[in-house]
Amino acid sequence: MNPIQSLEVAFDLGDGAFPVGRLAIDEERNVAVFEHDPRFISSKLRVNPFFEENELIVARAPTFYNRLHGVFSDSLPDAWGRLIMRRKLAAQGIDYGSLGPLDKLALVGTRGMGALIYRPDADEPAAVPEVPDLDTLANESLKILEGENSESIIQLERLGGSSGGARPKLLVFMNDDAEIRTHSQSGFSPWIVKFRHTSDPIDAGPLEAAYADMARAAGIRVSSTRLIPSACGPGYFATQRFDRGIGGARLHMVSAAAVFDVEWDGAAVDYTQLLNMARAVVGHSGVEEIFRRMLFNVLSTNRDDHARQHAFLMDKAGTWSLAPAYDLTFSYGRNGQHYLAVNNKGNEITVGDIRHVAREHSIKNTDEIINEVAQAVDRFKEFAESYDVLPETQLLAERQLRDRFNELGLAGYPR
Repeated sequence: MNPIQSLEVAFDLGDGAFPVGRLAIDEERNVAVFEHDPRFISSKLRVNPFFEENELIVARAPTFYNRLHGVFSDSLPDAWGRLIMRRKLAAQGIDYGSLGPLDKLALVGTRGMGALIYRPDADEPAAVPEVPDLDTLANESLKILEGENSESIIQLERLGGSSGGARPKLLVFMNDDAEIRTHSQSGFSPWIVKFRHTSDPIDAGPLEAAYADMARAAGIRVSSTRLIPSACGPGYFATQRFDRGIGGARLHMVSAAAVFDVEWDGAAVDYTQLLNMARAVVGHSGVEEIFRRMLFNVLSTNRDDHARQHAFLMDKAGTWSLAPAYDLTFSYGRNGQHYLAVNNKGNEITVGDIRHVAREHSIKNTDEIINEVAQAVDRFKEFAESYDVLPETQLLAERQLRDRFNELGLAGYPR
C-alpha cells in the first residue's frame, strides 16, 4: 500500500455521500487535523456535537486514539477486527502495524459502523457465501484467537472486521424467522451475531440474552435481541443494529469516549461527566436513561461499563438521540472495579452514592427507578433459566448480584 496523505470524509445517511471534510496528518506535530467542508458547515449535521465547525480541529488525545480524533478512531476495528485484519494483510505481505492511521481508515472505507465513510477507499471486496455457517465460523474464530491459521479469515474479516469489541462478530441480515443472509434483501434487517471469546464462559450467548431481557424489565432501551440456536453449543447472541434505520439507512454513531476525546480504558470519565454530556446532547430524558443504566450496571455487576459502551446517534435531519444500551452482561471488571465511577467510587458503591448522583442531576423519581431496576435484577434466575444458562454460571452471577444488593444497602428491595 502507498501511504495515504489525506482522506475525504463523508456521511452516507441514505441519500448518497454528503461531504463532511478532509482529514490529514500534521507530520510536524505527528497528529491528525480535520477541516470541515464548507457545504457541511452550512448544514444542520455535526460529526461531533461539540466540534467547532469553522476551525481546523487538532486531535486532542492522539496518543490514545492512534493520532486521530476520537470520532474517526471509532471507525477503526477493535481488538477482534484488528486481529483478523492483521492476519489477512500478513498473508499479502503487509504489516498492519506499520500502516498509518489514514491507511487504516481507508481499509475501512465505506463499511464501518455508523454513517462515516472514507475516500480513497482501499477496501477490497471479497465474495462470501449468501448463507453463513455460524457453527463453522464460530469454531474458526476460536482457532484464530488461539493463534492458529484459518481458511475462513477472509470471510470473517469481511463479515465482521469493522465491528467493535473483543468478541468475534458477524454483521449480517436476518428476517422474522431468524433466517440469516450475508447481503441485504427484502424482508431482512441488519443484525450483529456474537461468538464467544476464548476467555468467555461457554454460555456467554445465553447469558447476554438473559441480561438483555433483564435490562428491558428494568425500563432500559435495548435493541431487539435473539438467541440463535447452535448444533455444537448453547447458542449465539444476536442483536439488531441500531446504527441502521428503516430500509437500512445509516445513522451517524459516536461513542461517549469519542465525544470527549478521552481515554476510555481507564478512569478518565465517570458517570457524572457522562450524565452532563447526555444533558448537553439530548436533554434531560437522556440523563434519566443514563442514570437508570448506571444503577442497572452496578446492581447487575456489569463492570465492563466504560465510555465506549455508551453512544449517541444522529439522523439525516441532524437530530441527536441516545443510542440503545448495548454490551450488557455479567463482568467482574478490571481488578473488580467499575469502569465508570459513581460518586468517585469504582466499587463498594452504596445507595447513598446513587442518591447523591440523582440529586446532583435533578432526578426526581429516584425511588421509583431504584425499585424498578432492583425488581428486574432480582429476577435474574428467571431470565437465565429461560435461555438455559448453565447452573454454575447462574450460581456465580447470583452470588455477585446478592453482594451488590448488600453493598448498595438494598436488602429491603425489591418492595
